[in-house]
Amino acid sequence: MADTQYITTNRLSQEVNQTRLWVAIIGAPVAGFFMYQLPNLWWIIGLIYLFAIIGAASTKRSGARGELKTLKLLKKLPDNYVLFNQVDVPNPRAKRGFTELDLIVVGPNGVFVVEVKNNNSKVTGDEQVAHWTAHKVGRKGGRYTAKVRNPIKQLKKQVHVLAEHLKRNRASTWIDGVVFFSHRGARVKLTSPPSVPVLERKGLVEYILSYTPKRAPSNIETVVQQLVALKQAIN
Repeated sequence: MADTQYITTNRLSQEVNQTRLWVAIIGAPVAGFFMYQLPNLWWIIGLIYLFAIIGAASTKRSGARGELKTLKLLKKLPDNYVLFNQVDVPNPRAKRGFTELDLIVVGPNGVFVVEVKNNNSKVTGDEQVAHWTAHKVGRKGGRYTAKVRNPIKQLKKQVHVLAEHLKRNRASTWIDGVVFFSHRGARVKLTSPPSVPVLERKGLVEYILSYTPKRAPSNIETVVQQLVALKQAIN
């Protein structure tokens, strides 16, 4: 089993709970006011309030589930692999001053950045465009589309930011990236072969274990130390 000592509570799950709490705190008196002012419509207002609580931060909740599901898979790696989740890497070009990486795997055959998506739909796109398209089916069977940030571009940015940080701290090493669609209903159709692996539902562990790096891994222990320092800086 992989080393999971640096896995911390999922930040997205915490944000979902905080969002629901704020909806409850702010929404309850507002709903109560309108129910008092409009007594004949109390049931409509009550339903709106109920759906607001249920639907609060649904995107973050889905993301949290995807990351937890992916972590469960990665734990199957041998004990000479170390797992990190939600690592904030300093990035002066980012609005928040850092870039968040979903999952990082450090092992004897290299360092892997895993960008997790949990879309329950068919996703189409191309590596060069800013957004991909998720083709969804509503509860009543209606079809609609939604934009999804291009995960390959996200991943390449993350790999670059991490590589720069490690280089500044004398821990330069080869880094590989993987886009992983964790939901069992995910289907990805790209117009051209991607330059990085884009996996659906399975195959992530097998890919990492069979991976042969372009350059022999180096500074692996120092890489782990640097990632531990980043985790400690935000906890």
